[in-house]
Amino acid sequence: MQAKSKKLIFITILLTGCIITGLISNNDKEKPLAGSSLLQSAQGAVASKAAQAKTVRVQVSGAVLEPGIYDVPASCRVEEAIAAAGGLTENADSERVNLVRKVRDGMQIRVPVQKTTRKSSKQGTKPHKTAGYGASTTKKSGSTRAGTEKNNSAVQRVRINSASASELQQLPGIGPALAQRIVETRKGGRFTSAEDLLRVPGIGKAKLAKLRNYVEVD
Repeated sequence: MQAKSKKLIFITILLTGCIITGLISNNDKEKPLAGSSLLQSAQGAVASKAAQAKTVRVQVSGAVLEPGIYDVPASCRVEEAIAAAGGLTENADSERVNLVRKVRDGMQIRVPVQKTTRKSSKQGTKPHKTAGYGASTTKKSGSTRAGTEKNNSAVQRVRINSASASELQQLPGIGPALAQRIVETRKGGRFTSAEDLLRVPGIGKAKLAKLRNYVEVD
């Protein structure tokens, strides 16, 4: 009986040792896998930051305030590249430009002018055949100019501290994206003067000069 008891105890101890050895072996195998996963995650984060930091060079021309060549983030879209060039002019035809298209290196972004503007410009350069025709045209142009000045003096100003994004789009050269930037900028601090609009990305001195007569600080 004692011999059988000793044998059973020996077998029990042997089995326990095997189980403990197996557990230790499994833990050792899992550690390198966990370390490998962390390394892959770190490499992915570095690659993502590198992609974000990459820039591309594009040319922005046409109906923008400051045409030229700009270095922009590789992940940006046409709308942001146009904003870097000062934004759209009053006669820009933004409907013919895909503003949400992603930019690529070497890309040329040309913003066309409105067709009606081009047509009236061509008509204005036609030579007059007779003196009488020219005189009548000059008179008509003078009356039109007077009417324009009258309309400008009666224009309703937009309150830049309280106007909604849709109301801000009534300003010359302000589209949906730029109107939203104005709203976001004033959340960081109210505008105290028209010059504070220079804090808005996409509004430069040239655009400010065109907006000055149409905005009001409330």
